[in-house]
Amino acid sequence: MKKLHVLIIILGIIFILLPAFHSSLWFDESYSVAIAKHNFADIWNITGHDVHPALYYWGLHIIYIIFGNCILAFRLFSVLAIIILGILGYTHIRKDFGDKTGILFSFLTYFLPIMCTYASELRMYSWSCLLVGLMSIYGYRFYKDVKENSKIELKNLILFGIFSICCCYIHYYALVTAGLINLMILIFLIVNLVKKNKAQENNLLAKKALIDFLILAGIQILLYIPWLMFMLGQVNHVRGGFWIVV
Repeated sequence: MKKLHVLIIILGIIFILLPAFHSSLWFDESYSVAIAKHNFADIWNITGHDVHPALYYWGLHIIYIIFGNCILAFRLFSVLAIIILGILGYTHIRKDFGDKTGILFSFLTYFLPIMCTYASELRMYSWSCLLVGLMSIYGYRFYKDVKENSKIELKNLILFGIFSICCCYIHYYALVTAGLINLMILIFLIVNLVKKNKAQENNLLAKKALIDFLILAGIQILLYIPWLMFMLGQVNHVRGGFWIVV
């Protein structure tokens, strides 16, 4: 099973790379290339008046600093996120959910048509997929530690928080996903503590898990405050033309 999984990853990487070797740009991609040429502070201010957060453009700027105005390098930067996501099927998903699930995860990551379409675009979609995937993996591992009353790995909670705030700065769909997953974990921790109190069980682990998570949530909120006014302005600016209205 491991050899089959490695083979799928190798073939998948080759397959997902094939559409990346061209220099054509569509309008949104040309915008990404133009933004990448600005410095970090300017990117923050310019994207604050666009419809997306700044993190992807900062990453693209780093590629620009290293490789110059190279379209192929920009495109491979997008593909890299999906390559890493597929490898997570072997390094993380397989360990958490078994060989078959890990193989299926890697296969779908590389070979779904929607992944092939967006993997090489000079936009933030591929990195949104990767960051949401990583956030979900470590959020699940933290949840599992608490549910099984085992020792809580602080690393899982810290990594969950890091990838969660990165999601908030990569795309607003990723922000919504991060918000929902944080809310789901918070509800679980509160219900878990209430159940242990009713059963008069030793609930020190449950209390500690809830306190640690609340601290992490507070840090996430503080880290997002600098962008909050930009986000509110963007919502007001685009809700009539770009986003689906209720």
